[in-house]
Amino acid sequence: MQILFVCTGNTCRSPMAEAMFRAHTPNPDWQATSAGIATWDGLMASVLACDEMAARGLSLDYHRSRQINQEIMTASDLILTMTRQQKKVLAASYPDFADKIFLLGEYVGQIEEVTDPYGGSADDYLDTANQLVKLLEALFTKLEGITSESPETTTDEPS
Repeated sequence: MQILFVCTGNTCRSPMAEAMFRAHTPNPDWQATSAGIATWDGLMASVLACDEMAARGLSLDYHRSRQINQEIMTASDLILTMTRQQKKVLAASYPDFADKIFLLGEYVGQIEEVTDPYGGSADDYLDTANQLVKLLEALFTKLEGITSESPETTTDEPS
């Protein structure tokens, strides 16, 4: 399953979500990436996002922002936004994918938006990262439930 985390600039929230998802996913078949709805390709993650991830033993050194596009949308099985407005913009811009676009909090049953730390303090980035941890834990639980509900392949061969 390919999961896409989306925020505005793809320099704070979505790269932090991607990094923490990759580091802590309980299922190696679940992959994560990120993009932004109003960014330029190639921007580094914000310094404070990098610092917050480094404090958690993770790195955003590899990260470069990506502007959302048709190819990224097509490659994604589940698209999770940080705000309702981002969800609305994506659904309007890519109506063929509306059935797989969700607010992250909405998808895990915790109807909340992820706070944007951009321009804030290190404490703001800490708060956002902690919020993402809570939402990612709920996401892992939900995805495990979906995965376990998938029909198993069976054969008619005798055992």
